[in-house]
Amino acid sequence: MTTTQVTVKTLAALTLLVGFATVSRADPPPVTADWAMQQKPRQPGVNVSTPLPAACKVAPIPGKTAGKSMGSIVSGPDGKPVRQFVSYDDKNFNIIVYFVDGAEAYREVYPPDVKEPYQFRWLGPNGTKWGVDRNRDGIIDEWMVISPEEVSQELAQAVITNDPKRVSALLVTNENLSALGLPQADAAQIMARAEGAAKRVTDTAAALKLSNKAKWLHVEYGIPNARPADSFGGREDYTTYRGGTVLVEDGGKGHAFQTGELVQIGRAWKIVDGPAAGAAPPPDAQGGPDAQEVPESIRPLVEDLNKLDKNPPSPPTVASLAEFNAKRADILEQINTKLGGGKKETWVKMLLDSHATAAEGGKAGNKHLVRLKQFKDVYAQPGANQAVAAYAAYRLLYAENAVAMADIKPEEFAAVQTKWRASLEEFVKAFPQSADAPEAFWRLAMAYEHSGEKGAEDKAKATFETLAKSHAATPQGVKAAGALKRLDSEGKPFDLTGQVLGTNQPFAAAQPGKVVVVYYWASWSGSLAEDAKKLTALLKDYEKKGLAVVTISLDHDAKTAADAVKASGLPGTHLFAEGGLDRSPLAATYGILAPPHAFVVGKDGKVTNRNAGVITLEDDLKKLLADK
Repeated sequence: MTTTQVTVKTLAALTLLVGFATVSRADPPPVTADWAMQQKPRQPGVNVSTPLPAACKVAPIPGKTAGKSMGSIVSGPDGKPVRQFVSYDDKNFNIIVYFVDGAEAYREVYPPDVKEPYQFRWLGPNGTKWGVDRNRDGIIDEWMVISPEEVSQELAQAVITNDPKRVSALLVTNENLSALGLPQADAAQIMARAEGAAKRVTDTAAALKLSNKAKWLHVEYGIPNARPADSFGGREDYTTYRGGTVLVEDGGKGHAFQTGELVQIGRAWKIVDGPAAGAAPPPDAQGGPDAQEVPESIRPLVEDLNKLDKNPPSPPTVASLAEFNAKRADILEQINTKLGGGKKETWVKMLLDSHATAAEGGKAGNKHLVRLKQFKDVYAQPGANQAVAAYAAYRLLYAENAVAMADIKPEEFAAVQTKWRASLEEFVKAFPQSADAPEAFWRLAMAYEHSGEKGAEDKAKATFETLAKSHAATPQGVKAAGALKRLDSEGKPFDLTGQVLGTNQPFAAAQPGKVVVVYYWASWSGSLAEDAKKLTALLKDYEKKGLAVVTISLDHDAKTAADAVKASGLPGTHLFAEGGLDRSPLAATYGILAPPHAFVVGKDGKVTNRNAGVITLEDDLKKLLADK
């Protein structure tokens, strides 16, 4: 692996500059609002604000020489910045800055010296990552700043996509270890382990067999271990997480894999071993050379669990998943009994997940629900682990609601929904900063908005506001800000721009001079086929009068979306972004709760109906496209 030439200190100096360039040019192009809004982050899955160009303003950034500009800053309709372009070599834009709600959320740096790497930095709601691209191909070669949580997310993507190359940017290097002053013999042993990381990605992907819809849920690391520098004559302490457990959800089923050891290098955490399928041994808070070893008391049980996990049910129905997770719970109960308190948390959470999924295949009050409540009550006691208490409480309320909804009668629906909201209210009050709090706040706001009761929208807004403020850096917090924007969108410009499915060309949903129906959908939407027929009929009747249809896919991958468009005959211009309903920036911009959802946008580009029904769309169109 190549020697790191860019230090954090060097990177910090570069961030004082404000500019970026995606292609080499003789001179920076003049910045217009149209051009600026076509510029997109080079890295996938980055959330940025992209209003309509017509609503944006471009202003110069004064240079050091009087009358000379360093670049331009582009502001949206609310006056907040959305893009910033600056050249410090008078030839290219050397840094581009992207914003979310006026706050810097992502930047890309293109130094003029071809020997210097490109840089990509995630900020604000997008995280803390800071990567360098030495060969300038757009792919991160090494992370200079990355948190343990973000390492686990990168590992999860490597496993989900079976991409062993993705871990190369995460791997510890010999230069990293030399910088710590670690003895060469120790460093050699660590590097020998790191050589097998790429193969472990492939092996883990083969064992878990995750689909491209799988998503990262949670990671548990336990307590970090430190080896003082003076104990080995080094320059920096050797600080590690001996191992972590990553939880991934795929088609309603939970999967777990272990991260292997992570070592801290400056502001970045680097992997040593790479992932491994099956239940990970809980980190040993005491550290030591055998910290990653599974205790002998549970080794046979862990082997049984790994063997079970390699044969998940197919097809994964509610009943088969319940049966499978009941077996997992039996094994995990035995592990829980044999382990001491200091080593339990990760295993307990895995046990709770299995009980929750098993509970969904039973009736009200089934033994798995009873067990979840027992864990909730025990860990709610003073001095107990509150993280586990919150984990148990959320899975209990979620499983209870799933059971109640399974065979619900129409006359029972209102009562079940009332209990659901009350349970969520109780949870966010008791555990407002827990790992599940963002999801609980989001579901509570959804429940309020969907209830249709008097004052429900005000309660939804208040909950979205709390979520957006207290958990701003989470996907749910970002979507909550978008939901507030949606609820206040009528009469305001519709400012969503995305990439066209199949071509990746930028496209603004609002189109001056046309009435636009913006239709959010997913291949799994039950109404997609009928909605496609209705939209096709509306276009036939109203297209010549000025109607356009823009559809937005909330699927996880482009191929699934393209196949669904073809199968359903969905008309219009189709936009797509990775991330699905939960993480797509197209869903986040207006905080879409669930597909289908439709907006109607007038010829002036402003929203006339933020919650249109496909069945009643013609009523909107008759008013907006009536013959004058």
